[in-house]
Amino acid sequence: MTAAVEIKYIETGMPSIEVVTLEVTDGETYTSRKFRVVEGAIATGNEDVDAYLNAVPNGTTGLVTINYAAQTDKDITLVLWGRK
Repeated sequence: MTAAVEIKYIETGMPSIEVVTLEVTDGETYTSRKFRVVEGAIATGNEDVDAYLNAVPNGTTGLVTINYAAQTDKDITLVLWGRK
């Protein structure tokens, strides 16, 4: 799988949350910098696109798959919860 392009890593000061802005194409992945295991993920589009978007954590690793219904090179913000 292809990795999404990281635009900006946002320091939250919160040990249990990671926030990152990415440029993604449907089906790309992101590997958490902060968590060994990602337990939850929320993705929101930063552009006005009427397309289904979700982020699916692997559940056993830091890998998250981003599904963005046939979109190419769109900016999103990804919020992750997990454990080290």
